[in-house]
Amino acid sequence: MLPGGLWEKVDCEILWRLNRRCNFDCEYCFTDVIDEQPDKRTEDPACAKFSPEYIAAKFNETGRVWRIYMTGGEPFLYPSFVKLAKELTRKHYIAVSTNLSTANTYEFADVIDSKRVHWLKASIHIMEREKISDGIKEFLRKFLFFQRQGFDIRLVYVTYPAILGRIEEDLKRFRGEGVEKIWVKVFQGEYEQKRYPRDYSQQQRELIKGLGLNRFEEEILACHASFIGSKCEAGYRAFSMDISGNIKRCSTVRQDYGNLFDGTFKLGTAPRRCPARKCGCSYQGIKYAANKGFAKPSKFVTRSVKFCVAVSEWLGGLTTGMSK
Repeated sequence: MLPGGLWEKVDCEILWRLNRRCNFDCEYCFTDVIDEQPDKRTEDPACAKFSPEYIAAKFNETGRVWRIYMTGGEPFLYPSFVKLAKELTRKHYIAVSTNLSTANTYEFADVIDSKRVHWLKASIHIMEREKISDGIKEFLRKFLFFQRQGFDIRLVYVTYPAILGRIEEDLKRFRGEGVEKIWVKVFQGEYEQKRYPRDYSQQQRELIKGLGLNRFEEEILACHASFIGSKCEAGYRAFSMDISGNIKRCSTVRQDYGNLFDGTFKLGTAPRRCPARKCGCSYQGIKYAANKGFAKPSKFVTRSVKFCVAVSEWLGGLTTGMSK
């Protein structure tokens, strides 16, 4: 394994979209883009077709230690989600993107070893929370419970243009309630005939920068988005998997690597150069190809799509380069 950071613990990682169903209806939800007929009230027929034991066994059969980033939909609505997490964390590590809205989050915190969970990204989705009686207080109770249980949990707040006027006060409140880690995420997509982050005003950019951005978000705000020609770990040590178990190189390059569940998945043999002129997920590009890639001018925008919460949160403490 490569030295440093995450690769001291795992050999490969995978972004797995477990399910389609979600109990929130966020204006910037990515599923409206990737699902041909989005219906967040019903589940994909392929969801939970295999038992947690079977799925864990398939990961084990690869002979690699994985970090499995679990997203949806809302992952905690996946049938027997806690059981699945328990089986996977016997030999592997997981990371989860969630809205912390379901009752089984407490069971997860009690049952799953926090040392086998690299992080939890808990998205506040403030407009959806305010539709629920005591919705924000409920979120904070669960968040702080995970924090006390020793999980690396981060509150995620999206810089959606409609709520920029309140974001400073919201973050101040959360910190005052005891939230230790906050991830401010730059909105990417369309809002009122404008495309973001390209169309943020200079004043808005200064506001967002002042909230505290990590290196990923700084690059996104600057619209640095092309990595064509650079070697990338996607397809070699990093992959994307859909609900049915089909595995692709990444969100942009849809090269097929087989299916994990039916036993046809094959790992790539070496890093390869990125062939995409436009990166559909700057987060993946920054993480896996940026060390040898190049950035487009600040007016360059990758795609006119809504903010992709799932893919954009597929991050972690990885600092070394990767590729296929």
